[in-house]
Amino acid sequence: MPVMESQKPKIIVIGAGPVGLSLGLGLARNGFRVQVVEAGSDPRTRAGPRPARSTALMPLSQETLARLGVWERVADKGAPLHKLRLIDDQADRWTNPVIEVFSAKEITSTPFGHNVINADLVDALLERAAEWGEAALELLFDAPVTGWAPGQVTLGDGLVLEADLILDAAGRRSPVPELAGISLQDYRPDQIALVCQIEHSIDHEGISTEFHRHEGPLTTVPMPATAADQPQSAIVWVHRPARAEELRALDDKAFARALQSALRGVLGEITSLRARGGFEVGTQVAERFDGPQLALLGETAHVMPPIGAQGLNTSLADVAVLLSLLDHPSRLQDPDMLRSYSARRRGDVITRLTATHFLNQAIQSHRFGLDHARRGALKSLGWLRPMRHGLMRAGMRPFGVG
Repeated sequence: MPVMESQKPKIIVIGAGPVGLSLGLGLARNGFRVQVVEAGSDPRTRAGPRPARSTALMPLSQETLARLGVWERVADKGAPLHKLRLIDDQADRWTNPVIEVFSAKEITSTPFGHNVINADLVDALLERAAEWGEAALELLFDAPVTGWAPGQVTLGDGLVLEADLILDAAGRRSPVPELAGISLQDYRPDQIALVCQIEHSIDHEGISTEFHRHEGPLTTVPMPATAADQPQSAIVWVHRPARAEELRALDDKAFARALQSALRGVLGEITSLRARGGFEVGTQVAERFDGPQLALLGETAHVMPPIGAQGLNTSLADVAVLLSLLDHPSRLQDPDMLRSYSARRRGDVITRLTATHFLNQAIQSHRFGLDHARRGALKSLGWLRPMRHGLMRAGMRPFGVG
């Protein structure tokens, strides 16, 4: 006898970004009643320009979205990343930059990832959610969460919602961790990331380039060509705060000149620049990712640095693991389920944060010995194939997932 929707276990997901919507879709597919609550307005009804931010989605993220019936709706809108070019660009008059190119073909028949506009991904997730119907997957917008207790949340208008499990994917400003007594550990390296999108004269050829410099990395990520077939890329340019403010103060023309010089001609002339912004570089990680009838996901649990496309990919790995543990409503009765999720995901996150921290420290170091060790390590990856390919695979797939 089929189970009526009202009799199915209910889960509340906080946050209707890519993480929360992916989680909601997966849980509905696994047989739960799902209610997604979002503090912001419905993006389908918002006026003004669409957000331009993009994310390079790695194979695991693509697999997760494919299982939800979403990836095929956005795959053709993304730009494939076939190669990663690392440039240790801290040369002086005695040394030249060290350049190493990693090709996805060395270890797989598919690209490293596809760079997709986040707004396109959210549109596809909302489209897929509408196909489930509100009985299985209900979306509530303009519904900020202001209170939490095990099995319930309080919204800004005072409405109390109850569920068998609360999953918080609202992001770094969520009040839930503090209300649940879960502490957050912060690290801020005194850097600002400047972001923008550019059109340029030389085709990127599906190559993402990362320059390593003492002030911080400069990264280019391929984007799909414009309607006029003009190559374009997303930029993340990390600097110390003083220099970042100097660059922020420049008009678009002067900023484009400075950026073009920093890119050493790899993309040719910058013909157009848009979507300038910036944010403080920092990391944050919760002491644990679970609580009573509660799990933290995405940037509620961990904020990753803007290096190596770790942010949304790490968050979608949270989704993949939790959906595998909640593959049937009966799994809610497993007392170890949430602890297992926390242990598996926090271990991967800590490993990645530690590796990124040491890489960032090595990049910023002015010590002669460390400079040479870093450059030597990059050169050695050209001939130490097992280590090279192991690092490439680790970058494409989180530990403990799949």
